[in-house]
Amino acid sequence: MPPFYELSVARFAQPSSSKPKWVIAVVFSSSSGHSLIYQIMGSAADYSLDAPQSVTLKEGENGYMGKTPVGLVDSEQLHQLHATLASILIVHGNPAWSSHNWVMEGISALRKVEGYHVDKHVTFQWVSERLGEK
Repeated sequence: MPPFYELSVARFAQPSSSKPKWVIAVVFSSSSGHSLIYQIMGSAADYSLDAPQSVTLKEGENGYMGKTPVGLVDSEQLHQLHATLASILIVHGNPAWSSHNWVMEGISALRKVEGYHVDKHVTFQWVSERLGEK
């Protein structure tokens, strides 16, 4: 049986906004925090999917403000993550739409991909509460 990695929503401070950014993270090692993050960059006018980044999730470093696990991913299906997230529609010109919307749409899409197990109780409100947002 292949190993499974933690699928999480992580929260980062944004210097240009009072609203923290959400990203989708695959956590390879919970002890070291070694992870691969997927995120959108830019503003409401020009959001785009950023290249995946290998990072260490450590409280207080690089704006990292915590994470909440939302499920598991089969290591043999990890290659489907980028294509799935790249297919998520990015909305431009709507100031109410943000990384929070993109992350939740990504989680919804990953629920349908074989090898991705997203917990049924994961909703926008649940993630917001777990990340300490109102």
